[in-house]
Amino acid sequence: MWNAIGTFCIRNRFWLLVSLGVLTIFFGYFATKVQMTYDFAKIVPQSDTDYVEYVKFKETFGEDGNILVIGTQSKDAFKLGFFNDFYDLGNEIEGIEGVEKVISITKAYHLVRNDSLQKLEVKPIITHKPKTQSELDSFQTFVKTLKFYNGLLYNPETDLVLLAVNLKKAQLDSKARIPLVKGIEAKARAFGEKHKVEMHFSGLPYVRTMMSSKVADEIKIFTYLSILVTAIFIFLFFRFLSAVIFSLVVVIIGVVATMGLLALFGYKITILTGILPPLMVIIGVQNCIYLLNVYHQEFTKHGNKILALLRLISKNGLALFLTNVTTAVGFVVFSFSGSAMLDQFSVISGIVIMLIYIISLVFIPVVYSYLPPPLPKHTKHLSSVRLNKVLVKCYDLVHYQRKSIYFITFLLLAASIYGSMQVKNLGYVVDDLPETDPVYKDLKFFEKHLKGALPFEIRIDTKRVDGVKDYVTLQKINRLQKELLQFPELSKATSVVDFIKFANQGMNYGEEKYYIVPNVVDIAGIVEYLPKGDGQGNILKSMVDSTYRLARVSVQMADVGSVEMKVLTKAVQNKIDSIFPKDQYDVKITGTSAIFLKGNDYLIDNLVQSMVSALIIISIMMAFLFFSWKMVVISLIPNLIPLIMTFGIMGFFGIRLKPSTIIIFSIAYGIVVDFTIHYLAKYRHALKKNNWDMKAAIPESLMEAGPSIIYTAIALFAGFAIFAFSSFGGTVALGILTSLSLLFGMFMNLLLLPAMLLSLEKNINAKKELGTTLVEIEPEDED
Repeated sequence: MWNAIGTFCIRNRFWLLVSLGVLTIFFGYFATKVQMTYDFAKIVPQSDTDYVEYVKFKETFGEDGNILVIGTQSKDAFKLGFFNDFYDLGNEIEGIEGVEKVISITKAYHLVRNDSLQKLEVKPIITHKPKTQSELDSFQTFVKTLKFYNGLLYNPETDLVLLAVNLKKAQLDSKARIPLVKGIEAKARAFGEKHKVEMHFSGLPYVRTMMSSKVADEIKIFTYLSILVTAIFIFLFFRFLSAVIFSLVVVIIGVVATMGLLALFGYKITILTGILPPLMVIIGVQNCIYLLNVYHQEFTKHGNKILALLRLISKNGLALFLTNVTTAVGFVVFSFSGSAMLDQFSVISGIVIMLIYIISLVFIPVVYSYLPPPLPKHTKHLSSVRLNKVLVKCYDLVHYQRKSIYFITFLLLAASIYGSMQVKNLGYVVDDLPETDPVYKDLKFFEKHLKGALPFEIRIDTKRVDGVKDYVTLQKINRLQKELLQFPELSKATSVVDFIKFANQGMNYGEEKYYIVPNVVDIAGIVEYLPKGDGQGNILKSMVDSTYRLARVSVQMADVGSVEMKVLTKAVQNKIDSIFPKDQYDVKITGTSAIFLKGNDYLIDNLVQSMVSALIIISIMMAFLFFSWKMVVISLIPNLIPLIMTFGIMGFFGIRLKPSTIIIFSIAYGIVVDFTIHYLAKYRHALKKNNWDMKAAIPESLMEAGPSIIYTAIALFAGFAIFAFSSFGGTVALGILTSLSLLFGMFMNLLLLPAMLLSLEKNINAKKELGTTLVEIEPEDED
């Protein structure tokens, strides 16, 4: 079959090139339509009960993550010049397209009782900028009587003033989000420069936007950088430009296909799918290195260019197919997770890896069929003195120092197992940002002064219509809010009770002492006086549902991490259960932060599931290659040890498990297995050639497979290492740890695997164990 495929490719080379061109244009068209995601990655499955509860919460009360918070500290907050400019800043930001409204101390409202209309009217405290300091002082004195705003819009103890920007959902979910947020930021920073104060920004819209913006920038940087790095290494290996140019054509088509497929599948670019373009460059180049190396090896045997190209496909098409399948398996296993983020990552990567396989297997032979045969200087790399010295040294170690190889491997394995026990499962909302990043610093600023800026929500179901209006219910909510103040991780809570207190103060003509929960008799009258409708006047719209059955307690929390989040959630739930009887109330903790941090725990189960799935699938593939359980076990050992070593390094260096580090293991395993398949394919071929003499087959297989393994490992190492320059900590860890895994894998397959085969020479019947196979991955030469 592979002979027929090779012949077909050479005979139809022109039309195959045209087809590749059309395919590239097709994917290129859709690549222009791919969009960024501006939401946190959906790690938790949509069927999860907590996620279902969160969706219901948003349907009832609206988004919990559409507030961008701006804060600054100044002793001049209530000085005329500063205050008036802050007043103008709020108006300017409110005038930006995409801003629904701005809430600040300069735009504070109070409730005025109107008995003729029998309602409380929502009126601004000031309708224009104060003209004198005396006028402003009077405003400040009045605001201090409105306890509703204390700790929400200003903090007199720390001279902190806040400006909360409510953003429209339509803009938040579109590419207009980045210019919208950056426009708001620019106006705020201009204010800060004028008054020599530092402006701080937080809230989920800001954090998401800044992270999305960084992802968009890094896609371009790392794609270009990966292309440059691979081009340099290909040139260093082969020393001629055509190898560089045509290898880059293959990987660039792969990049275009990646972006096009994202758009075709309706997926958006996330922090994970954002690394796919440079990742596909790195992974795709190994096909090119392997094919070019084998082409030159074949050509040096007989000097016939067309025969070498035909054999390139017929002899190596299946082996290359299997190595690409194992690589794809390392990605595709994440589709079993149920997580939308990982599912998208796995589907696109799996398809593109196999697509790059087809493109490289067709394009490289076809394009070289048009070029002159390789010159001696082009194949000089095959007889590289340095490379041959390395391979000879490998054989010497395998043949004469096997005990040393086993001893060192055992020591590394023992240390790695110990290190792996130190790895922690701990995730943060801004996990991937370094501590020096402005977003991280601002988040810590708000945690210090407001105890946080991330939403932590509590939904209360009274199980009856108008249940929220009940005096007992209001007292319970009020008690819960007081209990929440005892938690240092939580900010001051806001609920319907605060609005009822505010309304009670308004009903009593603004007297400060009436900022309390009204008595049973007054509650009904106050509720009737509250503004109705869907406009700005309906101050309860975001706190209760239309039937007054459901209520919301909204809190801001610090980014405490997934471990402390469990403790905090349990403690808060215990307080809830002690206040609200379960037979009368159904109270749930929810919110973006709770759901996001829960996803980190979910990923641990996914890691185990993915790794087990990858092991089973690749073991089955090995069983098809070698009808021997002994060979399957032998082939797995040099591939598992690098993963354990990488896990150990994570423990020693305090690298935590999170989405970007979890994917390392399956990816690295899928790639390292390629080294094993290449080596065992050459080893089996050498055994047959040398009448099943294992001692003769070991050095020959090392010299045959060694160059491709070394070239590929070095190129992949350098390619993944570029991620060390990312501004995301998780991407840095992905790059460094995957690079190390591949380096460990190279040594294990060049030293440990041959040593094991040689040690088991007397215990393994080579012809029996390796003589039978379902698929012949290294067929005999045919003229």
